Amino acid sequence: MEQIKCTSVQPYKEESQMITLRELCNHASVTRRAIQCYEGKGLVKAVGKNKMGHLLYEEDAIEQVNLIKFYQSIGFTLKDIKSFETMKSDDFKKLMGEKIVDLQNESILLEEKIRKLSSIIDELNNY
Repeated sequence: MEQIKCTSVQPYKEESQMITLRELCNHASVTRRAIQCYEGKGLVKAVGKNKMGHLLYEEDAIEQVNLIKFYQSIGFTLKDIKSFETMKSDDFKKLMGEKIVDLQNESILLEEKIRKLSSIIDELNNY
């Protein structure tokens, strides 16, 4: 599984290879505030500014933001996600394996709740 990486600020690149903050927000379906938060945690970095002074990001920032959102959706904090950068590969694999077990357990609990709700509906249909 791909790990999050920070991009460092680099010298000027052609703007066609980069996207603006607005484009990043639109493509990744996040708010400007979310990107600013990710930047504050060192998870995403602007690589420069365009002629208009708008922040520019490499196109792969879209993928990075989507990966951050995925990790958050399965229960990791931004601090956790930041720690992935320096984590050894084996430790990362172990952590992801543990997360799979957690998600499987959650799935079992959800299935039990669904069965319970279904039985309640069945009982109501019998009245």
